[in-house]
Amino acid sequence: MTESTPPPFLNLFGRTRQKVGGWLNALAKEIIFMFEDNKPEIIFSGESQFTHITIIEMGGIRTMCMGKNAEEAETSISLRNPEEPIFEYPGLFFLSLALRPLARRVVMLGLGGGFIPRLCQRHLPEHQLTVVEIDPLVVDLASVYFGFSPGANVEVVTSDGLAYLALLPPRSVDILWLDAFNGDYIPNHLSTKQFLSLTRSVLHEDGLLVQNLHQSRWSAYLRQLALTQAIFEEPPLLFSGVRCANTIAICPNGPKSIARLPKELALAARAFGGQVGPYDLMEESRKLIPFPPLPASTI
Repeated sequence: MTESTPPPFLNLFGRTRQKVGGWLNALAKEIIFMFEDNKPEIIFSGESQFTHITIIEMGGIRTMCMGKNAEEAETSISLRNPEEPIFEYPGLFFLSLALRPLARRVVMLGLGGGFIPRLCQRHLPEHQLTVVEIDPLVVDLASVYFGFSPGANVEVVTSDGLAYLALLPPRSVDILWLDAFNGDYIPNHLSTKQFLSLTRSVLHEDGLLVQNLHQSRWSAYLRQLALTQAIFEEPPLLFSGVRCANTIAICPNGPKSIARLPKELALAARAFGGQVGPYDLMEESRKLIPFPPLPASTI
């Protein structure tokens, strides 16, 4: 979900790769407030049992943010065109479907404003998506402020992701999308050997685990990659956003390989149809990055 750095209305496209100096941040705020149309308006601010949630509107863009200082943007939508690709990383999630074109059962941990599930409802009717969201307030806000509601091929379950997966039968999920954040990073209990082992048990033998990670939390990023490699016994395939520091890590569950070379990825994207909503999967396939060297003490 999360894709921004504070303040969210300065950068809706993702975590910047370089920190902006405090004086420059302050100057940028002053410039923004000079133009009334670009003045951010807080339309909701409140505490859930898990985090503080703020919804900000500016220039026709509505954004759900987590954290006391609204530092983590979970979802942004254009009020004029709710399918406009404000965030970059959803396209990388959809690319995983092209790597397993026969997959139909998808589980997603983390709802945010429901942008990805909305696209699944409209453009992927043959896929059955279950979204697991721990926070009831997030579910309510996605409906009230972002126009999302479950139905057709998308259901929402209000539950902790780990608890939900623990109740699933073995080998019952084709693809698992991990997109859960608590206003800081992936919740601790979803970043453990226990959790990753559980994902292996619920995924089909040729299933995929797909994780939304952030290079901006470098030590946590490397640790999650190292854990995933240790549990899944091979390095994940990594795709990094161009406008942000989000990295999508795709890891196969069993012996069946996935496309790993640029040409193979492009062919898989084209064979899947080349497009999911506003996202060009051919373009997403070109965002492949090398697996980084991992320090021995990462785990």
